[in-house]
Amino acid sequence: MVDRAQSVDALFWGETNESEALCRYRTLVNTIDDGIYQLDSDGCFVGVNEAIVELTGYSRDDLLDEHVSLVFDETDIERFENDFRRPGDGDGVSNDGTYEATIETATNDSLHCELQVNFLTSNGEFDGSIGIVRNISERNQREHRLESELNEIFERISDAFYALDEDFRFVHVNDRAAELFERPKDELLGQTVWEVFPEVRESRGFDEFSRALETGEPRTYEERFFGTWFEVNAYPSESGLSVYFRDVTDRKERERELEKTEHRYRTLVEHFPNGAVALVDTELRYTTFGGTPEGDTDVTRTDIEGSSVRDLPRNVREAVQPGYEAALNGDPSTVEETIDDRVYQFRFVPVRDDSGDIFAALGMSQDVTEQNEREQELKRYEKTIETIWDGVATLDADDRFVMVNEAFCELTGYERDDLLGEHVTLIHDETINEQAEELADNVLADKQEYASLEFDLDTASDETIPVEGRFGPYEYEDGMTGRTGVVRDITERKERERELEQYETIVETVNDGIYVVDADNRFTMVNDAYTELTGYSREELLGSHASLVVDDETIEQANATETEIVDGRADDPKLEAAVRTADGDRVPAEATFSVLPGDERRRIGVVRDITERKARERAVEESERRYRSLVENFPDGAVGLYDDDLTYTVAGGELLGDLGISPDEIVGASIYERYPDELIETIKPHFQAVFDGDARSFEVEYHDRDLFAQTLPIRNIDDEIYAGMLLVQDITERREYQRQLELSNERLEQFAYVASHDLQEPLRMVTSYLQLIDSRYGDAFDEDGEEFLDFAIDGADRMREMIDGLLEYSRIETKGETFEPVDLDSVLGTVLKDLEMRIEENDATISTDDLPRVEGDESQLRQLFQNLLSNAITYSGDEPPQVDITAERDGEYWVISVRDEGIGIDPDATDRIFEVFQRLHSQTEQPGSGIGLALCRRIVERHGGEIWVDSEPGEGTTFTFTIPADGV
Repeated sequence: MVDRAQSVDALFWGETNESEALCRYRTLVNTIDDGIYQLDSDGCFVGVNEAIVELTGYSRDDLLDEHVSLVFDETDIERFENDFRRPGDGDGVSNDGTYEATIETATNDSLHCELQVNFLTSNGEFDGSIGIVRNISERNQREHRLESELNEIFERISDAFYALDEDFRFVHVNDRAAELFERPKDELLGQTVWEVFPEVRESRGFDEFSRALETGEPRTYEERFFGTWFEVNAYPSESGLSVYFRDVTDRKERERELEKTEHRYRTLVEHFPNGAVALVDTELRYTTFGGTPEGDTDVTRTDIEGSSVRDLPRNVREAVQPGYEAALNGDPSTVEETIDDRVYQFRFVPVRDDSGDIFAALGMSQDVTEQNEREQELKRYEKTIETIWDGVATLDADDRFVMVNEAFCELTGYERDDLLGEHVTLIHDETINEQAEELADNVLADKQEYASLEFDLDTASDETIPVEGRFGPYEYEDGMTGRTGVVRDITERKERERELEQYETIVETVNDGIYVVDADNRFTMVNDAYTELTGYSREELLGSHASLVVDDETIEQANATETEIVDGRADDPKLEAAVRTADGDRVPAEATFSVLPGDERRRIGVVRDITERKARERAVEESERRYRSLVENFPDGAVGLYDDDLTYTVAGGELLGDLGISPDEIVGASIYERYPDELIETIKPHFQAVFDGDARSFEVEYHDRDLFAQTLPIRNIDDEIYAGMLLVQDITERREYQRQLELSNERLEQFAYVASHDLQEPLRMVTSYLQLIDSRYGDAFDEDGEEFLDFAIDGADRMREMIDGLLEYSRIETKGETFEPVDLDSVLGTVLKDLEMRIEENDATISTDDLPRVEGDESQLRQLFQNLLSNAITYSGDEPPQVDITAERDGEYWVISVRDEGIGIDPDATDRIFEVFQRLHSQTEQPGSGIGLALCRRIVERHGGEIWVDSEPGEGTTFTFTIPADGV
């Protein structure tokens, strides 16, 4: 370091002593415009000049001993340190270059500066640094403006570009050039080419640049340096050189590869198998050719190369010229043409240079005659496989699908892509796969011709389908063995087999005998029931003539019936005849015939032993005779039998004579022919009900008479309904009596109402005067007098209650509402709410079934339930009342019961309690008017029902009433 300093002194100051030189240095440091500083090895200021103080805005004292990060950014400091290169040994100063950095001033301003750093070392160790700082903010602004203008121009140049002055110094470098040089621009600008790249001085570039400047003519050349091929264009000017260059390494590599490829292609072309390959230029002249020419094997490569496509034989020219021309226009194409009975495939593609321009067309041809034939055959096979109804699949050696047809996809429910590559256990379990492999091995070992296996196939929708697979081993080119086969859905076959088994089971288990005879009337099949019927064994019957069991006349009738069946003339192919058994007995039988399909004529007979039916028919005939006798002699009415068409088969009775109607007019006529429409509408449901097993009763008016009718089902000895019976009675006189009775009741009700109403006034007067006496003179009575007065007042109150009850009783018919559909659940709910206080006071529990809807008077039905529930609570005894209400359907009526667990009723009094003013308990035991249950019976009877009671003392009581269910 000292040596270098002395040499510098000698050069800079001339001959002077060290003290004077140091003084001069200090003066120089403080007088130059650039800032100068020195840092110690810890990065702290140990010296600064006045320019640094002015530049940073800090005083000298503020800076000294402070770390350099006071003014420099940590990023810049790190950059300086990374660039420091330690010398190996000794002392010295290392000029490590120039940096641009930002200084943060004491006033928080940022100044862009240029910094030249010299690193100091001592004995090989870092000893600090000296830096020169120049504020370049204004210069940068000017340079940036100029640079932006130049860059706007130069950066439009896509190639790498740089400019040199006459001394070959860089004056401009664009981004692309810097990129290719792998140097930042600031390292290049101002430097000579030879200083930055000394190796270039020995290159062709030095000569080319010098010649360009000497001659004033542009120079273009290609050269490899820095391991890269460049194409260089140098343009001289008065101020120096403008150099454009681009990295052509890739092109050079392509050219080398092209040479290799051309060699390979030439080898390929010359030995092109089963066809030819050629390259033609834009004039359609062959530049390269190899292989076998189409249609003429005597032509050589030498004959073709240099010739024109237009010189080819006409049939060949017409085949290839359009393709070459299209390729030269940029359109590749592939065509097939037939030349001399051979099929050739031609492919034409354009050939482009590096710039993408088409300079040739490549044509390839191959004789595909045999290939096409194989492809056609393969297509026929594929078409066959894809059109057959059965599924076809091929597995590789790992039991994975490699081919499936559409039918297989439809069968499994999977898409083709979902199957290919999947293991076969996707569609069945591993056990089936193991069985299939074993069968395939047997085929491979010639133990069997083909493999067949039935199994359940699992579909994509988690269903199973019964299938049959027929398959065999398939050997691949690599020697591995897979399987290929056909899978058929046998659902229908399985169904038919099951049906056949069912039919066979039915045939063998039915009670009827079944046989089949051939055209010669010889048995070919019989079931067990037929052998039991005839008494012969199956072996005795098969092959025997039908005359073994029936006479000739029966056989002739059966043959005639068979002919009618074949001709389509048999409406009811049945025949009744006697069957001769092996024991010699004759069994009455009915045979139903049909003919089996097919060319051979075979007759099926289903034979039924009708011994019991014949007995039943005789019984029915006897029964009909009895019924007919009854009908013809029925007193005070009329009787008729009718069939399921509602047509009379028998009619009679005295009533018909009274009405002047002859039985002959009725028998054979239906109700639709006998009665007017409005009457039919009324009676038809009753007539039809008997065939459902129901007996009906109803009333109608006919011929000015009131008639009561009943329809009843008539059954045979098998309990089967085969007819209906109509019983009719004339109730005209009874109706008149009922009308008179109703009129009398109405008058009695009116009387009761008037009488009770007229009693109200004097009773109110008596009650008022008794109360007046009690209030005015009560204190004048002795104990007996007060008791007598209380008896009188209580008697008057009870008399009023009895009159009110009697009025209410008389109004049941006269003041009742018109019947409408009533929901008894709703009615009961209202009653329970009305009795809520009594229920809570007595801790009563009320349980109830679902109650029906009926036709009725809602107000009266509410009173009915209230009276029955009040009685149940009142007579509950000492325990909390427990009341159960139930309802069930009984034919045309609903039966409703109200049961309690109270004190019960003496069975001898069960009829009396429904009478007016009848009581089982004294007034002191249980207060009341004695008319509540009478009202209940009157309400129930008005609704067309009945009411009764079942009870035992101490066992509780059940009140039950019925109410019609019809109409709701």
